[in-house]
Amino acid sequence: MPLSRPDRYAKGVNDRQVVLDRAADAYRALLDLAETVEDEWQYINDLGEAYLPGIVALGISSGAAGELGDAQVAAVDEAIAEIALIADPHKAIDWLSTFPHVVALAVSGDVSATGDGRGEATESGPGRDPDDDSPFGMLRGPR
Repeated sequence: MPLSRPDRYAKGVNDRQVVLDRAADAYRALLDLAETVEDEWQYINDLGEAYLPGIVALGISSGAAGELGDAQVAAVDEAIAEIALIADPHKAIDWLSTFPHVVALAVSGDVSATGDGRGEATESGPGRDPDDDSPFGMLRGPR
């Protein structure tokens, strides 16, 4: 007889809130690194105020309920690992507006400048008007 039941462990591993808490912690570390550039202090804090609540809201939003798939968890962890490699505070500033959108895309959500995390999470298709200049458009798949 096994010592532990497999179904007891798996639910906690992919908990949406835990994954997005890790992303929020990584974003806070990125903010800390970026804040060392004194000339950009206000801009950095504005970005943090705009996007950190959105990352947090992705984990608790009622429209984003449900477990994340293994691929989604891996994508968020990969984004976290990528920003963990950043040592230059100027590069950190560049990632302050990119990282939240990468995380949102990975979990089929959206972060907005209002920080509500409740953006549209539907498939691309008729009636949807995504930003054509978005570097993430190719990740959404064919239209």
